[in-house]
Amino acid sequence: MTIQMKTAGVHHVAIRSRDLERARGFYAGTLGFPVVLEAANLFIFVAGQTPIAVRGPETATAAGDVFDPFRVGLDHIALACADEGELERVGAALAHAEVRNTGVKLDSTLNRRYVAFKDPDGIAWELYMAPDVAAQAVDAYFEGMRRGDMSDVPFSDDVTFESPLTTPLAGIGAVRGFLAGVLPAISGVTVKQRWTSGSEVAAVVEFQTVAGPVPAAEWFRVVDGRIASVRPFFDPRPLVAPPVAS
Repeated sequence: MTIQMKTAGVHHVAIRSRDLERARGFYAGTLGFPVVLEAANLFIFVAGQTPIAVRGPETATAAGDVFDPFRVGLDHIALACADEGELERVGAALAHAEVRNTGVKLDSTLNRRYVAFKDPDGIAWELYMAPDVAAQAVDAYFEGMRRGDMSDVPFSDDVTFESPLTTPLAGIGAVRGFLAGVLPAISGVTVKQRWTSGSEVAAVVEFQTVAGPVPAAEWFRVVDGRIASVRPFFDPRPLVAPPVAS
């Protein structure tokens, strides 16, 4: 009988170093990852949202042992990169810091670019292009608002929408219809900050409207590259208040 394990994915990764202080200097000092915990013979840094634990040598650790990607076990660890410019920057920075690396290369299997590098113990890492499809869907949403045309926004058929200006809406037709009604009042959108966590995206934005600037916070849930839920939070009073007689 299959176990059919249910999991949200990798919780953390743990690696073994022959020299803990040297490893800390590399990951925190050279690469600049934030160290969030230090304990006896252990430190933990965070790469994106993944904790990486680095343990020092134990009595069973062979003297002079080094990582070998051809042995059974770990081959390498790949970190996701969503921006080609960042990949190029890191590739150049690794070379400048004299970290052993391949330079930016193309993985012909997946047709994705990456740079591979090694830590002082020879443990193999990659920074690998993996576009953030959730963020791309949300970018398309705000770009549609700027253009005044939401027809190309990737909504799910059963998308839901809740806002201070309407009762909860469900279905792509209802959501597109509501947005088409409010777009004439919007002349511009500025995304000030954006965060992505798996399928969820949050953004702080400012809408330029007929009533002046309206700040807002928006929350999205994206499934398989399509927006499944939208919840904007803002003060609707400037938009619904009756005009003041001159």
